[in-house]
Amino acid sequence: MENWSQAEAKLRAVTTFPDALPIDRLAAPLPRAWQWLDGSAYESHGALMQIAFGSDPIETDRPLMYQGISDRFYGPHEDVAFPSEADGIDFEGEFGVIVDAVPMGISAQEALAHIRLIVQINDWSLRAIAPIEMKTGFGWVQAKPPCSVAPFAVTPEELGDDWRDGRACLDLAVDWNGKRFGKANGAPMAFGFHELVAHAARTRSLVAGTIIGS
Repeated sequence: MENWSQAEAKLRAVTTFPDALPIDRLAAPLPRAWQWLDGSAYESHGALMQIAFGSDPIETDRPLMYQGISDRFYGPHEDVAFPSEADGIDFEGEFGVIVDAVPMGISAQEALAHIRLIVQINDWSLRAIAPIEMKTGFGWVQAKPPCSVAPFAVTPEELGDDWRDGRACLDLAVDWNGKRFGKANGAPMAFGFHELVAHAARTRSLVAGTIIGS
């Protein structure tokens, strides 16, 4: 990602894949990254979390965002170990973007040009631990294990008209134990990814390869 202009040309030159691509053996597009930031940009998700945690609504015009584990991302079929089911294992289907180098203080409109790739993420959560950590006033540590990521990353151009206003306006199909569980659409984000990028870069620059999800 540090040399995206060169890497993109080489990747676009790859026009064929093996007939039997071993999907189950593919890793995450970035098995590790410099930084992983997750934003809560869907009002429906916030409402569900308030019910689950018994918390009051958060009145703010700012995106909610936390910094999570970035030194490892599981592949799509990789086993994920958890200490105990009593921790409340849950999954969250998300879209994510990977950016090139983003300067501090960038505007949301300028941030659009820094979104280079789009990915699909399973943001694992441990719901029994999350409210305990939230009450401390500090960030999540135990409640947010490493994420799993789908094996392919695509450029925004690949989505065509379905990439609008910094949003992936497509259904994200979520299966649970082989059955369709949900089909969340990326359009109704309260903040587009360009706005999340600008929010993250308000007081810091973002190194190339930073991943931001929601």
